[in-house]
Amino acid sequence: MTVLMKMQRCSKFLYQSKTLEKKFLFIIFSVILISISPQVYGQEDRGVLIEQQKIIFEVGKDSDIHVKHVIETGAWNQDRPRLIEILPGTQSNLTVADEDGDKLSFSYDEDTFEESKFIILLQKLGNYDLIVEYDLDNFMELEDGLWKKDFLFAFDIIVMVEDDIELIFVNSRPIDVSDAKGINCIGCGMTLEYFEERKISTKEVSSNENKFDIEFLSNGEVLDIEFIEGGNQIERVTQLLNFNVKDLDQLYVLKIPFENFPNPYDVYFTEKDDTSLDQLDKIRKTEFSQDETYVSISFRTNSEGTVSIVGATPEEHQKRLEQIDSIKEREIKNEYVEEKKGLALPIPGTKAATELSSEFNQSNNEEKVDTLSFADELKKGPIENSDNSMTIVGIIVGLIIVGIISGVIFKLKKN
Repeated sequence: MTVLMKMQRCSKFLYQSKTLEKKFLFIIFSVILISISPQVYGQEDRGVLIEQQKIIFEVGKDSDIHVKHVIETGAWNQDRPRLIEILPGTQSNLTVADEDGDKLSFSYDEDTFEESKFIILLQKLGNYDLIVEYDLDNFMELEDGLWKKDFLFAFDIIVMVEDDIELIFVNSRPIDVSDAKGINCIGCGMTLEYFEERKISTKEVSSNENKFDIEFLSNGEVLDIEFIEGGNQIERVTQLLNFNVKDLDQLYVLKIPFENFPNPYDVYFTEKDDTSLDQLDKIRKTEFSQDETYVSISFRTNSEGTVSIVGATPEEHQKRLEQIDSIKEREIKNEYVEEKKGLALPIPGTKAATELSSEFNQSNNEEKVDTLSFADELKKGPIENSDNSMTIVGIIVGLIIVGIISGVIFKLKKN
């Protein structure tokens, strides 16, 4: 009897041990599942992240900007939604629509748009672009008279500027956007800048023979301007323009009549009132917008000191003019080749793009009228054989079918 009781107690102990072990393992697996399930299943429930898109930044003389995400390809319904990652910042005023302005269904990954990191797109029609728009607050930064922002993206972007901005600077290089109104940034890494106010000051300088004006555009003061003709600071007889600056970070654009002060130029930056120039003192400059009379030059200084702009000799200036003529000839040839091969497309949303689209549609409509016009055939008299009759009947039937299909597509789109 005693042996039997001991055996029963042992069996009970083993049973309880197995039961505790199962409960312990159940608790461990439950904790693991609870910790990982929101990460695994939550992402799948929200949708698939969109990677192929155009992102357009619309900037102006304000800290707030407007952002557009344009998705051109693909189609989906609510059973397989797509995600767009919202750009960092304080966002507001979200709209989701197709290219015709018809609203599309969407949601967020949080309770409000302002708190969210993703926009969940619930539908897209295959033949229509989907456009997501919102504002980003306090995006651009105003520093010392310059609006500025560092753009660092692994993908391509488009930056559009307001109409009153005609000149921007990308990594301190000037770009005239008076016609294009925007730039493409490929695999974008750039510092974008533009002036808050376009304050142009005209300074009169004197040469041995006459006086002439130079236009200055800068976010700081230009002091103690001096023009020297026949100087030899760099071991050659040439012209020299000196002036002092006192701001730590100053951007310049000068418009110079090269008849009085020939280009190309070299720009040097030295300690204040130091006119002994060395190659180590030379700084980067960009000459642009040259016409028959003027040339513009842009450069940047980073401390207090003296700027010295050295002009070219007559021989160097003539060589530059010949180079410009050669470039213009190549551009004319390239334009002729482009006419043969096709058109170079401008940036989307620009005036040039709108005009090009209008011209294309008008030309395309004219071609359609010529193709579908039977007036000349009807003038020839009655149709002579049944083959032509069958052709006309086939065309009419085809047009009816196209009309029916167009009506169905329109109805589906509106629904």
